[in-house]
Amino acid sequence: MAGFRTSQIGVAANHPFPTKRQAMVPRRLNQDNFADCFHPGMEVYAPGCAGHSSVFESWLRQAPDCADGVRFTGVHIPTVNHFDFAALHANARQRVIFLSAELRDSWLAGRVDYLPMTYSGTWQWLAETARFDVALLQVSPPDADGVCSLGVACDFSPAAWPRSMKVLAHVNPAMPHTRGPSIPWNRIDAVVEQGAALLEAPDPPADPLMEAVATRVAGLVPDRASLQLGLGKLQSALLRALCTRRGLRIHSGMVSDGLLELIAHGALAQDPDAVVAGVAIGTRALYDAVSAQVHFREVGYTHDHAVLRAIPRLMAVNSALSVDLLGQVNGECLGDRQVSGVGGLTDFLRGARLSAGGRGIIALPSCTASGTSRIVPLLPAGPVSVARVDADCITTEHGVAELRHLGVHERARAVIAIADPRHRESLEREWHALSRRF
Repeated sequence: MAGFRTSQIGVAANHPFPTKRQAMVPRRLNQDNFADCFHPGMEVYAPGCAGHSSVFESWLRQAPDCADGVRFTGVHIPTVNHFDFAALHANARQRVIFLSAELRDSWLAGRVDYLPMTYSGTWQWLAETARFDVALLQVSPPDADGVCSLGVACDFSPAAWPRSMKVLAHVNPAMPHTRGPSIPWNRIDAVVEQGAALLEAPDPPADPLMEAVATRVAGLVPDRASLQLGLGKLQSALLRALCTRRGLRIHSGMVSDGLLELIAHGALAQDPDAVVAGVAIGTRALYDAVSAQVHFREVGYTHDHAVLRAIPRLMAVNSALSVDLLGQVNGECLGDRQVSGVGGLTDFLRGARLSAGGRGIIALPSCTASGTSRIVPLLPAGPVSVARVDADCITTEHGVAELRHLGVHERARAVIAIADPRHRESLEREWHALSRRF
C-alpha cells in the first residue's frame, strides 16, 4: 500500500479540510505498509484508555524509525496508558495533558509537549482548532448499517477523527459495540482486522485508610444522587461503601470495575441512561457488561458545564495529593515534580457546585504513608489544581470541612479540624502567621 503522503510540516499548512467523502472500501493494513503511513512533520492522533491499540503499538515498536519527526497527540491516563510514543525515536514527540512516570525520561529530554488544559478545554481545542494527518483508532467490527462503534473509549476521538485527513483503524472483535459515538466504515481509510485483548486496569485492592476516607464521603451521598468518580483506591472504596444506596446514577468521565458491584447490589436507578460515561477502564468483566449498562458520550457532553449544572444532586468525588488552609488543592505535583494533570477535576467541581443539591468533594487521607501531613499551611509556589474560589467539601478520615460559604479564618479552622491530630497544633501556629497576609 502506498504511504499517505502529506506536507512535510503537517496538515495545518497546506491541506484542505475534508468535508465530503465518497463510499469506499478501506485498504488493508499490515505491519509492513503501516510504517509507510508516517512521514516527518506529521501530526498523529492516538487515543488513550482502552482506545489504545496493542496492535498499532506493536507495529510502532517494531518500526521505530517511522516515528522520526512525527508528533503523537492523545489523552493518555497516568497509571493506565504506559506507552511512551516519544521514546520511539530521538525526533519523535508526544503532546499530552497529563504528565506521568512513564513519560518522565522523554519529558526531561524535551520530547514531550505538555498542555495544561482541562478536559472541557481539550475537547474544544480538538473539536475546533487541532488538525491531524492521521488518526489511529480501535473500533468494533461494523454493524449491519456499516458503522463501527468506538466501544469503551468515546471520550475525545469523536472530536479528533473528523479533523484528521486519514483514519487508520484496528477493527477488534474484542471491542464491544456500545451505545455511543461511532465512525462510518466509509470514513476509514485503512484497516487491520485482528482480535487482541483490550487494555485492562483492574480496581486496586482494598486499603484500610482509603476505606475510612470513603466511609466519610459516603455519608454525604444520599439515595438518588448522581456520582462522578475517577480511578483509584478511593473511588473503588467509595463504590463499595455505596452498595446499599438506591436509585443512584453515574455521570462521569469514566467507569471502572466498581460499577459491577453497584449493579449486583441493585443500587442503580432503573433507567437505561442511569450510567453515562466517556470511557470504561477495567477488566473484561466490565467490558462485557457495558453494552447493556452504560450510555457512552463524548467529553463535549460529559464535561459540559451546562449539562452538569442541570443534573440534580451531582456528587463529584475526586482525589488530591494535598490541600492547604485556604482550600486550594494540589492534584498534580509530588514535591517539585509534576506527576499528573488537572484533567476533568475543575469541570466536575464547578458543575457540582452549580447542581441543585450537588457537592464538589475532594477526598484524601490526612497523612502520607510516612506520616507527613497532606493538609499544609499553604501550597508551595507552582501549579494549583483547584483555586480557593472553587473549594467546596474537603474530606479526610477525620471528617468533612464544608468550605463553600466560609470566610478565610473559618475555612482554616475547618480544614485544621480534619487534619491528623498530631499536626493540628503546628497548623494552627502556621495559620496564625499566615492570617496576616490573607
